[in-house]
Amino acid sequence: MSSKNPKLRLKGITVIQFNHNRIHRPLFGTAIDSDIQKKKTQATAKKKRTNNKSKYRKKYKQKKTSSTNNKYQKHNKYRRKQKQRSKSANTSRQQSTYEGPTKDELKALTEYHLSQNINTNDCSTLQQQSEEECLSNDDEDMSCSICSYGDMSTQQMDEFARLISSWYKLQSSKEMKSRQDKLLAAEMAEQCLRELIEERIVGKNILANNNRITTDLYYTVIKSWLNVADNGKFGKNKSYYSKDLLHATSLLDLMERTHDMNSKDESSRDDKFISSSIKCYATILDGWCKSKSPGSEAKSEEILHRMTSIGGGAVDVRYYNNVMNRIASSGKNNAGVEAERLLNQLIDLYKKNSNKASAPNRNSFNTVIKAYANSGDKESSTNVQRILNMMEHPESLGLPDSIAKQIIPDKFSYTSILNDWAYNGSDDENVGERAEELIQQMYDIYNKSNSDDSDRRKDVKPDTVTYNAVLKVWGKCGHPDSGERSIVLLGDMIQRYKDGDSNVTPDDVTYNSVINNIANSKSEDSPQRAMQLLEEMESSYESGLIKSKPDIISYNSVLKAFAKQGGYTSAKRAEEMLNKLEESYDARATTIQPDVISYNIVISAWGGDANKAVALLDRMRYRTNEGKAQLKPDITTYNSILNAWSQSTDRNAPVKALGLLEIMLRLHEGGDTSAKPDVQSFTTVINAFSKSKFPRKARQTRDLLKRMKSLNDKGQIKMRPNVFVYAAVLNACAYTFGRSEEKEEALQVAIETYDELQASMDIETNHVAYGSFIRVCRRLISDESERDKYITRVFRQCCNDGQVGDYVLRQLRAVPSLYKSLLQEYIDEYGYGDDVVYQELPKRWTCNVKEGRGR
Repeated sequence: MSSKNPKLRLKGITVIQFNHNRIHRPLFGTAIDSDIQKKKTQATAKKKRTNNKSKYRKKYKQKKTSSTNNKYQKHNKYRRKQKQRSKSANTSRQQSTYEGPTKDELKALTEYHLSQNINTNDCSTLQQQSEEECLSNDDEDMSCSICSYGDMSTQQMDEFARLISSWYKLQSSKEMKSRQDKLLAAEMAEQCLRELIEERIVGKNILANNNRITTDLYYTVIKSWLNVADNGKFGKNKSYYSKDLLHATSLLDLMERTHDMNSKDESSRDDKFISSSIKCYATILDGWCKSKSPGSEAKSEEILHRMTSIGGGAVDVRYYNNVMNRIASSGKNNAGVEAERLLNQLIDLYKKNSNKASAPNRNSFNTVIKAYANSGDKESSTNVQRILNMMEHPESLGLPDSIAKQIIPDKFSYTSILNDWAYNGSDDENVGERAEELIQQMYDIYNKSNSDDSDRRKDVKPDTVTYNAVLKVWGKCGHPDSGERSIVLLGDMIQRYKDGDSNVTPDDVTYNSVINNIANSKSEDSPQRAMQLLEEMESSYESGLIKSKPDIISYNSVLKAFAKQGGYTSAKRAEEMLNKLEESYDARATTIQPDVISYNIVISAWGGDANKAVALLDRMRYRTNEGKAQLKPDITTYNSILNAWSQSTDRNAPVKALGLLEIMLRLHEGGDTSAKPDVQSFTTVINAFSKSKFPRKARQTRDLLKRMKSLNDKGQIKMRPNVFVYAAVLNACAYTFGRSEEKEEALQVAIETYDELQASMDIETNHVAYGSFIRVCRRLISDESERDKYITRVFRQCCNDGQVGDYVLRQLRAVPSLYKSLLQEYIDEYGYGDDVVYQELPKRWTCNVKEGRGR
């Protein structure tokens, strides 16, 4: 029966009106069923043709004589392979191609079915209009098709379920690539789901409604929103990810309210529905664990607790591990504490329910170790050692033997601890020896393990990654013998590899770490030893002992060794090595090309010879313009040259440094982000003026400070002045020479700068700034009483801030009378002589001193 009502006629779709009982023919479902039947028929016919072909080939193959030409056999074999490849390609293409309704057709169908359910509040007016239309209609079979919530048939419910599934399939196809298309699919699927939920709330056929709304429908809609989130994650606006994820999470709230999942009345709870809803929580949890938006770790933990509550404590351990891993990846200071808290909850949960799926495993403890290692906490080394002790003695946790065996540490556990020592244990010079003891402990466990326990032996035996972690510890600890110990470790690896242990094959990371450790050592022959090791690496690769050949990182490590040694000879050797490597690359004798880091190292090696540094900068630009290399100078390049000018004896060095800074600012304004100056750039130029005899240098440095503040106010965060910039300006004032007018101007600049620093809410005055201002007072204030008044006030403030360092005491000693008067009470009380060191002063005076960047 075709409809004569134009309002119910959709685009290219004939809509059927039905009688008053509102049971209608499922248009969409019929189309799908016929389409499926058509595909089945086509597949059957295709299968029959394939079988006939295979029978024919089999008969033909049997008739072949043994004298068939080998050339034809190879040709037929090649053709068969080509057909198999094309067949597999067609199969994969069919799987990835969507063959259902288009987006516009599916949208029209969805809007039509949504229009059939009208809110009860609006139904009375529309019912009256519909009755008038029906009375004026000559067709006795025609009647109104308007229905309200509560009267939906099972066929209509099934139709909405099909629509949800079809929107998800269409969204996953290649036709829906843009975020707008994926968003449309998710919104349409959710509208269909909400129609079913409204029908369940006010519906008359409660049993049918309950059976039609399954967790699969919620899961499909949730997945649709996660698909939208994944699409936005890689777009220009990454905030889409968290917004879409929050919307998907709201569907969990809707599901819990609709189905009384949190009800304490067991008679009203659908246990079967609740048990199958875990996958919905798991999907949302996975999305939050993958998210890097702020607060995602807290949201993932919230979903985990809701999941545990719904599941009655029967939650798989991998969900806890995922949340702990998200907390560990956050890098927060309390990440280790939060991860360990979840681990303790997991242990208590297992003890309460004795569910093996919820039992903590080795990965749980390893994740906590990772969280402490990433937190950067000073106590992290102690905490990771405590977690390792728990893994080595699981009986202390009160867990059964079957679970305790799954907690015993493996290579990953020990390697994570070594990485923590490398980044958080660098203050301890003996941490390198502890790292070697740990690797020996792993070998002891391996040797003592029973040969039958092959998995345990395999899990704990050190490999290349473990050795590389120990080398990293030696490189970070600052031990004077770190280079020597690294060479010994490399020799141990090579010997074990020669003895048949392929797990400890030295790779490029191994050699580069050893070369870097040698370069960082304070040995006088470190450049020569680094070069010798580089040659050994090349010979080992050519002989086949190792699979990794030297790369640019290896050469840069040797260049760094020359640069750190200092002096004209070392700088010359570094540039000669750079020239040789460049010539070999141009002659195509090697594939290793010097990069920007290589040039930056050689530029820094020249130190005070700014002309050599500028020549290297010009060479970088020349090779880039000629197309020989991509050597675009970066901020490190420019800052190295600025530092060379600040150390230069050229009387015009400050002006040339300021000129280069202006060039950097112009390049940045022109769009060159790599030339954008930072705080170090301005501080270096200010230092160049402070070391010179340039007239009115105090005012010049003060103007640079004001310029930094102006750029920072305009939104350039990297231009924000720090305490060292203020200290550099004060130092420039202290070293002002010349006429009395210039000294008075320098004093006014120093007082203005010091007062501004004291008034700052974001910057704390350190011992360098206090010492520099005391130096200003004693050099520029001629009146002794006025001088002593200023110095006394500054020193009292310095004591209150806990910033009395060695530099402050040195400046006080230059005024003997004031030095004794300020420290006389302390000297008399403790009986020390006149030469007091800052370590002997009261702790409250020195508690905030950090001499690492002092004078």
